[in-house]
Amino acid sequence: MAATTHTDYQEMIERDDVDVVWVMLPSGLHAEFGIKAAHCGKHVITTKPMDVTLEACDALIAACEKNNVQLMVDFEERFRPRNRKIKKAIEEGLLGHPILAEMRLKWWRSAGYYHGWHGTWKLDGGGSLANQGVHQLDLIQWFLGPAKAVYGHYGVYGGEEHREVETEDLVWGYIKFENGALGSILTTTTCPKHQQTMVQVHGPRGIVGTGPEVWEFVEEGVDVEVEPGPRNTTEDCLRVLREGARPTCDGYEGRKTVELFNAIYWSGKLGREVELPLKESFRPDA
Repeated sequence: MAATTHTDYQEMIERDDVDVVWVMLPSGLHAEFGIKAAHCGKHVITTKPMDVTLEACDALIAACEKNNVQLMVDFEERFRPRNRKIKKAIEEGLLGHPILAEMRLKWWRSAGYYHGWHGTWKLDGGGSLANQGVHQLDLIQWFLGPAKAVYGHYGVYGGEEHREVETEDLVWGYIKFENGALGSILTTTTCPKHQQTMVQVHGPRGIVGTGPEVWEFVEEGVDVEVEPGPRNTTEDCLRVLREGARPTCDGYEGRKTVELFNAIYWSGKLGREVELPLKESFRPDA
């Protein structure tokens, strides 16, 4: 069966043979188009992040609940067996009490990448953190649970090559988690070589992570097994709709990461630590 194309979004989402709409637009449009789909009775998947403001996330959650449709956010790192294994090890206390989570993303984006919506507050919600590093930001809060405070510094450091970047190309900061652990954050799109994406967590009894893979414990032979599960959001969606299962990352889960990067940008703007939950989304002109 050949794929059908549409130039009219409303026409497409009103089709009776469409059950799910996957919104893969600039980040700041996810909620707007997801809400339209929900009002037509369609289940909604958004690519990462869920949107760029908490207000937009809340509106999308409300629309999906009102219309009794599912909302899923595509944070694909949650499906990787390695990350599921790390989460289980932390939950089972194999590291001891978690002390430190580190996330590091050192990438390169040329000037051409920023010709358009990338690197704008309205449609990208940020830069190296809200776009490139958002998967790793989601991972560390998924691993360690709720955050209670953050501190961040951000800026454009790429010089002439990044002259069109409105948001940032480098973020450094930390997260204080409610369980007492700390999170260290570094993301940038100014690194010309040796791209690196890393997440590690350690406690007094072990260290686990990816990029490179680490699984080391004070005691020998420590291991965990994870049950087979969906490998991506498409498989997860089928499981949710056919079996009535809970989404791996629903709207409330997806909102957490949007709140985190908004808080980090607020901190950079204000030059001080910011507590969570946030009262409002980040506004660079405030």
